[in-house]
Amino acid sequence: MSRRILGMAVVGLAILLAFAVAAQPAPVPAPDRNIETGLVFPNMIGPARKVGSVDYSQTKAAPELGWAWNYETPALTTTFYVYNFGLGSIPSGATSGPVLTQFQQAAADIEIGARAGRYEQLKPSQGPGNCTVGTLVFRCITFTAVLPGDKRPVFTRLFVTGYRNYFLKIRQDWPQNAPAAAREVDAVIQAFASTAKP
Repeated sequence: MSRRILGMAVVGLAILLAFAVAAQPAPVPAPDRNIETGLVFPNMIGPARKVGSVDYSQTKAAPELGWAWNYETPALTTTFYVYNFGLGSIPSGATSGPVLTQFQQAAADIEIGARAGRYEQLKPSQGPGNCTVGTLVFRCITFTAVLPGDKRPVFTRLFVTGYRNYFLKIRQDWPQNAPAAAREVDAVIQAFASTAKP
């Protein structure tokens, strides 16, 4: 009798889990043109193809998290984020208090991800400092790390700036021993910056 009750409990739990998974809303894509900043996220940025996007205000009811656009090449992943974190005023450029605070938080998030198992042996390799790309100036840092699954050494790079009263954050990950990926990294950022008008 107890096996039957246990079996019914397991079936009931499986049904509840299935409903919980089904209840998760599908991500609502972000528009190709961000009306708030005028930034455009077409199907291709340099050599990278857009593979998805998220409008957090509609997907998670979190307008302060803004939008994200994901791009990939065979070796490189790049994600662009535009958000205001609920702040009413964000100065343009890389040197204001809000931008520096947001940069520090974003860098700390990468370190938290490493402690949670996303990376091993994470350490800064370049920066922090300011990086100028086209007409944009970012606060930036590059880390070296090792992926835990296949022990592959990688770079992960972070850019943050203020842009038209929003934060513009860019994250890139690519293998350390891939010259083609290293060229693609800069090509994506240069192509994006060439369309931005601060």
